[in-house]
Amino acid sequence: MRIFSNRIAPAAVAAVSLIALQATSCGGGGSPSSATPPTTVKATPTPTPPTGGGGSPSCTLGNGSPDAVCEKGSSRLMNAILAAQDLLVQQKPQIFDKSQESGAGTGQYLVLDKNAYLNGLVSNLAAAGYCAQRDPDDYAYERLQVKNENGFSENFDVLSSDNFMRRSKGIYLETCTPASFPVDRTGLPPAGSGCGAPYPPPISRMNCKWYSGGDPTQLDSTAIVGPDSNYCASIGYDDGRSLCPVRKDGAPDKEACQEWRVGHAKDTGRPGPTWTNSSGDYCTGRASGCDNYPDNQFELYVYTSGTYTVCAQTGACCSVVVQK
Repeated sequence: MRIFSNRIAPAAVAAVSLIALQATSCGGGGSPSSATPPTTVKATPTPTPPTGGGGSPSCTLGNGSPDAVCEKGSSRLMNAILAAQDLLVQQKPQIFDKSQESGAGTGQYLVLDKNAYLNGLVSNLAAAGYCAQRDPDDYAYERLQVKNENGFSENFDVLSSDNFMRRSKGIYLETCTPASFPVDRTGLPPAGSGCGAPYPPPISRMNCKWYSGGDPTQLDSTAIVGPDSNYCASIGYDDGRSLCPVRKDGAPDKEACQEWRVGHAKDTGRPGPTWTNSSGDYCTGRASGCDNYPDNQFELYVYTSGTYTVCAQTGACCSVVVQK
């Protein structure tokens, strides 16, 4: 006999002289128009990285628009990225392995410290008068957003998947109109969490099922959001449903978005929901009647008959009655 029930509780250098590049202040002005990378920079002491790592606290332009339209065009700010890279190689040679290049003579060195590299570029861009930050919606938290006015911003990919600098024209990804950053992230995933837009709503219920017999029996659970048909459609459910999982299977940010919305188990501290037995106690092994699955907090081993409950941090829960 298998009985399933749901109960729903209420619930992101100091001053730099760039010959062949004139950078305006972050308070406005024009943007570089030359496609020729600068060849001379003045190396000066490295400034303190932005607070929080990857932010742009010196930007005085204010927020960008969350409704900005981003599409491939012609980059106006790529020279600023290239200059910031040149300068960082001079400032912090220890974060690069210059004996290894992605292409001989390209200057695309192996990056030994990803965070020092990316945060260093943000710092150099800020010191040169640009607003810059690591893209908080990027799954790997590696792309850069740059602007020097609020009419537009540009996105760049400056690090390869095997941790080499990227310095070709391919670093330019798209131009956003108007500027797309920064935006108020109140109520959004922390920058660098790996969970990007579209952001899942809060968990409204947990689904659970008994899917394997034997000893131990195995239970499974799924966190559900909604009703929100627009959100479900935006992540790929085209059947009109208004209740759906946080992400579809295979989405690269599924685990990150689940962790943000579902929270961490109260007993194990792992990302995922909390399981309890009929007495409301945590599942600690055969003596308690149940045990957390070794590598998946959404699943449970059950050894004895009883009611087993799984809850997200919102208080949304689901119970399974097991009779063995």
